[in-house]
Amino acid sequence: MGSYDLLGNVAIVKFDTSKRRKVTAKEKKAFASKVLKTHKSVSTVLEKSGNFSGRLRKQKTLWILGEKTKEVLYRENGCEFRFNVDDCYFSSRLSTDREEVANQVKKSRKKECVLVMFSGTGIYGIVIGKIAGARVSKIVCVEINRKCNKYALENVRRNKLQEKVKIVQGDVRKKIGKGNEIRGKFDRIVMARPNLSDDFLDVAFKATRKGTIINYHAFCHELEMKAGVIEELIMEKAKKAKKKVKILKIKKAGEIAPYKFRYRVDFKIVK
Repeated sequence: MGSYDLLGNVAIVKFDTSKRRKVTAKEKKAFASKVLKTHKSVSTVLEKSGNFSGRLRKQKTLWILGEKTKEVLYRENGCEFRFNVDDCYFSSRLSTDREEVANQVKKSRKKECVLVMFSGTGIYGIVIGKIAGARVSKIVCVEINRKCNKYALENVRRNKLQEKVKIVQGDVRKKIGKGNEIRGKFDRIVMARPNLSDDFLDVAFKATRKGTIINYHAFCHELEMKAGVIEELIMEKAKKAKKKVKILKIKKAGEIAPYKFRYRVDFKIVK
């Protein structure tokens, strides 16, 4: 009848709409009741009524059963986060990706200064700060969504990383680069980019120097990836920015549609 994602105290159900018969309200409540009985930590069941959309990556959910709230208390990678599921984009399925990036920083030969673009609730920056510890000197997180930034500030305090993680609200195009608030160069740039037509690579290149590593999220059909479409895009944008780059690693970070995936491309500025 449906599938669901668990986010701490909240379960978000997506009912199967492929069949002609509509799922009734009674059936939804019965399904939600089973979820509550199966998962003792869950106190609220919501129905996903719309996909993430728009530049702010918001979704729509409807309350079905349990406590009437849309606020989540979620734990991951030794960290704790609070956020509203309708106001803030969040994917628990990227937890492994976040851990991998954080471990790259932890294993770095030098202490890194990290920029996180599209930082949402602050999760990439906070996980990096927690896992990498002394191997990271400073983390700057930039997010356009004001409500997400409010939660990000709370999450930084909740994880006791006020001295290491800085939250900046605004459009990355207006916040990063010469003449803007964020003018420095970084050792690593994390781009957990939303699925938009803008690749934002030109913005990222403004904050790089020789040796900078970029963890870049791209979205495409697996045949396009095999054909080298993403590598060509990165090389083209690097050339325009007068940068030379080396692809270090490409891996799938999650399926978003049949044969279409989110890929993480790790590449390094070599000149």
